[in-house]
Amino acid sequence: MKTIGITASIKNNQLVVDRSIIDTVVKLGYLPLVFAPVSLKTMPLPNVNFDALILSDGPDITPIFYNEEPLPELRETDPHRDQFELNLIKNTHDSNLPILGIGRGMQMLNVAFNGTLFQDIYVQNSGAGIQHIQKNDLSLESHHVNVTEESELAKAVGTHPYVNSNHHQAIKTIANNFNIVATAPDGIIEAIESTDQTMLGIQWRPDKLLDDPKQEKIFTNFFDKLQKIN
Repeated sequence: MKTIGITASIKNNQLVVDRSIIDTVVKLGYLPLVFAPVSLKTMPLPNVNFDALILSDGPDITPIFYNEEPLPELRETDPHRDQFELNLIKNTHDSNLPILGIGRGMQMLNVAFNGTLFQDIYVQNSGAGIQHIQKNDLSLESHHVNVTEESELAKAVGTHPYVNSNHHQAIKTIANNFNIVATAPDGIIEAIESTDQTMLGIQWRPDKLLDDPKQEKIFTNFFDKLQKIN
């Protein structure tokens, strides 16, 4: 059975990862392996011993990692998790294994390859004109996104899917080896793909929308890469 590495947070001395990510991996026939974001001063990064990586959602990303000072609107961050994931991304990509970034995970992919973020889209981007932190449960959709027709993502969700939304940070400057493949109606970046087709970032939470076959297909198409690599 192939193993999918999943990143997590530590809150109140407990390891935290959304059950919906775990359930999705298990449903599709893979073994989830959850990583605790330990300080690299305490323990070195483990060798890559999994078949693919999912970067899960979580807190804001510490702006020092994209060469900015913190704004007043920045929320709680976890520098240990940030550094752990940056190293994990590098090792995984160097091993030519697929990486799927969800929510914060998409932003981490961008930062890992020298892209930058809006620390708060409503303060730093006057064009942000729709609700990106929905008041409804994430099992319900909130707004549409426009997906590039030629992208891998479009093969799963089409070019105009209805998605959920729960973020106040977003990609500002795209990393050089990525393409923007989906945007919200107000121009906020909603999905990116690496030029080598090994990495996909999704700003929304498809794991919360699996009643929609198109959202589940994001995961099945991602896991299909395992068969091509191995």
